[in-house]
Amino acid sequence: MVSYGIAKARAKAWRTDWNEKTEITKAIITWVDSEYEYELEIENDDHMDDEEFKAWIKKNAEEFAKEDAEENGTTFEEIDSIEYEEDYIDDDALFEDEYTAWAEFEWECETGR
Repeated sequence: MVSYGIAKARAKAWRTDWNEKTEITKAIITWVDSEYEYELEIENDDHMDDEEFKAWIKKNAEEFAKEDAEENGTTFEEIDSIEYEEDYIDDDALFEDEYTAWAEFEWECETGR
């Protein structure tokens, strides 16, 4: 079994962009009624890739805004803009999760579980 430190060092050696990639974490839909402007934040909880998330937001933005208008007791008129927020992907946390799952699998194979 490869130790955590050695496995992580090998993984980092294969990637030059460790902890440098970003992903879209949320969309901010700005919509208006006859008097005001509203902002609705939609989180990317499923960690969809950027293009998939943008397409999903674009397809459903009006529906989301209409639901928000209903909750706010007003009438949706139009979408003003859609903006996206990005954050860095934590490769260290992802690696730790994958290593833990791999080590558990290895242990189960060795013990016959």
